[in-house]
Order: sequence, then structure tokens, then C-alpha cells
Amino acid sequence: MSKFWVIFKREYAQVVKKKSFIVGIVLTPLLMIGFSVIPAWLASKKASDTEPLAVIDRSGYDSGLKFSQSLERYKLDDDSTAYYDVRGIFDIDDSESERYQIVYDSLVQCINDQQLKYFVVIGPDAQLVDTASFMVTNSDNFRANRRFGDCLSEILSAIRLQESKVNLGVDSVLSLTRQIDLAQKDAKGDSIPFEIKYFSAIIFIGIMFGMIFGYGQLVMRSVIEEKNSRIMEVLISSVSPFQLMLGKVIGLGAATFTQVSIWVILGAGLYSMKGSFDIDSSIDRILFNPVIAAFFVFFMMSGYLLFSTLFALIGSIVNSEKEAQNFVMPITMIMILPFMLGIYIIQNPNSTASTVLSLIPFLTPTMMMMRVIFVAPTLTEYSLFSGIIGEATLGLVLVCLSVLGMIWITSKVFRVGILMYGKRPTLPEILKWVRY
Repeated sequence: MSKFWVIFKREYAQVVKKKSFIVGIVLTPLLMIGFSVIPAWLASKKASDTEPLAVIDRSGYDSGLKFSQSLERYKLDDDSTAYYDVRGIFDIDDSESERYQIVYDSLVQCINDQQLKYFVVIGPDAQLVDTASFMVTNSDNFRANRRFGDCLSEILSAIRLQESKVNLGVDSVLSLTRQIDLAQKDAKGDSIPFEIKYFSAIIFIGIMFGMIFGYGQLVMRSVIEEKNSRIMEVLISSVSPFQLMLGKVIGLGAATFTQVSIWVILGAGLYSMKGSFDIDSSIDRILFNPVIAAFFVFFMMSGYLLFSTLFALIGSIVNSEKEAQNFVMPITMIMILPFMLGIYIIQNPNSTASTVLSLIPFLTPTMMMMRVIFVAPTLTEYSLFSGIIGEATLGLVLVCLSVLGMIWITSKVFRVGILMYGKRPTLPEILKWVRY
């Protein structure tokens, strides 16, 4: 046992004593927050300059003029400058096909020369055919598309009402049929915006991915380097392969736990002083949620043990990092799967598919964590044996059992693989080592 502790302390000290470890404690959360928050901020940021556009109106109802007037409701950040500058309204009769093509081509050229950002075509019978109107632009601006669509919908609805001869004023009908923005509240009667939940999940999962993948690869590189330099043969003469493997995995795991513990302590300190800061209540309910914090630590550590043991196995059967990349890619795809399935999971966190996927051990740390972040803040009561907490606890148990299984398999392969050089072993050979 004393030999195990020698390996443990050596691996732990090699990481913790480096300046990069201290830098990582501060830099990792900041980078993840930056990568998650900055895109959201840029997406919601208004334009600083007025955006020029033109309108081709072929409807015959002065829809272009009405559209231009409707756009006046949108302002820049100063609340006085118009967001959109309509540079021209071209009223073209349905019969003037040649003139329409000339104007259309000239406006396309203006788009290409960046003299205009958009132009909108209101086609003939636009009130009858939804596809008769469209926008031309070289930039995919979702905000502009939605705004232009809302303005045109109001104008064309008014035209349809006038033509239907409804026995009410157009404004009255539009007022009676107006749309509402449906507010959403959870079981607690509160509302956490979707963006906050989503980007919080990205931050937590991103940090978890970086820590597990980064420290796991450290284990693999350490094994490969010692194997290639023949130091491994000297070490094996003093300690058993199992002690060596476990010392490396647990030693680097302790460094991971140290880093996470510092984050938890800093978070606790921030929580004790949160009265001094103006923290949004929605962020407060996620960042300082005890269920989220606890499972983040549990899944971080269990996920690290699971994947680092797998990385140790890979390091023992390859001869170089270049060879190892063939095995690392599938692991990477497994770990980023929650990002790929994130849109489905966040909309259906309690669906059968989400539940089953989050209980697959290699997916559990990240997939279950994403579900916990979306469901835990809405809980009105906690139960260890039911709901998301029960499922997360079950997932944690499955991961821990998988860790034990991976340690057993890796120890069988490790004791033979670390002394094998030259040709990479085949799968049948590896299976033979496991059975041996």
C-alpha cells in the first residue's frame, strides 16, 4: 500500500505544483462563461448603426409605404434613432414585369455592394398567397426576418379584412385578434428564462468535459511516455501494474478534486456575499442550487475515474500519441453527444429517450447533469428515491459500478500492455489478456 501512495503523491504533485494548475483554476470557468455568454450577448445586441433597406411593392395597396411606417416603431439603443432606414419604395404594377426585373437586379447589386442590407418584395396578391412576399439579404439576421414578417402580417391582415367586408372596423378586428406573449412559470410560480438555463448547462457541461478529457489525457500521455522511455520497466520492478495504474488515476483524480473543491469553496464564499451583489434570481437558482452543485461534484469525479481508467487502458496498448488518437476520437464523440442532443434534452428532459440515454454509464456524467440543471431548479420538494434526484442517484451508482468494472478490465490489460512494444495488439489479443 505504501508503494501506491508513492505513485499517488508523485502524480498529484506533478500537476498541483505547476503554475498552469493555478491558472486553470481561474481561467477555465472564465473561458467557459465567456464562450457561452458572449455568443448570447452578441445575438441579443442591437445594431449600432441604422440598417438600410428598400421595398418593392407590387401589391397595389400602398403596402410598401405602410411597411415603412410600421418599421418606425423599432429604435436603436438611444431610443430615438430609427433602426431601419428605408432608402426607397418602388411601386411597380403587376403588368410591369420588365421594370420589376430591372429594379430587382439593381437592388441585388446594391446588396452585393453593401449599399443596402436588405430589400423586401411584396408580391401581387400577397394578401392571398403567403409566399408572394420575401426578403433578399446576404446576412442571416433572424431579428430582421421576424420583425419584417410581423409588420407585413399586420398590413396584409388589414387588407384581407377590408376585402372580406367584415362589419367591424379594421383596427377593431386587429385589436380583438391580437397575439399575446405567453409567459411561462414553473411549479414554484417563478420563471427562469430559457437562455439562462441553456447557457448554464453549457457552462457546467463544458467545464466537466474539459476537466475529464484534459486530466484523462494526462493519464494516457503519462503511460505512453513512461512506456516509450522504458521507465515503465523500472517502475514495474518496484510496484505492481495495478498499483501503478491506480496510483496514476487516483493521483490525477485528487488534483481534479482539488480544483473542483476550490471552485466549490469560492462558490460558497460568493453565495455568502450574494446580498452585496445584484445577482439575477434566475442565475441564483441555478448557480447556488444545492442539488446542482452536489451532482456536479459527484459526476465530475465519477466521470473522471471512468474515462481516465479508459485512457490508461489506451495508453498501455499503443506506442505513441499518434496511434492513441484513433481511440481518442470515439471517446470525444461520446463526451460531446449531450451538446449534439442538447436541444432535444432541454425540451424533453423527462422523456423516456432522455432518461434512458442519461442512464448509459459513459453518457451519464454529462447527459444526466444537463437534465439536473433543467429540472432541479423547478422542484418544490426533494426525494432521494424519486424524480430527477432518484434518477441522478441511480445514474451515479451505475457509473460507480462501471468504474469498478473498467478498473478490473484495465488492470488485466495494463499488466501485459505496458511491456508490449512494436506492433499494436489486436482486439482478440486484448480479450485474451482480459481472460488471462
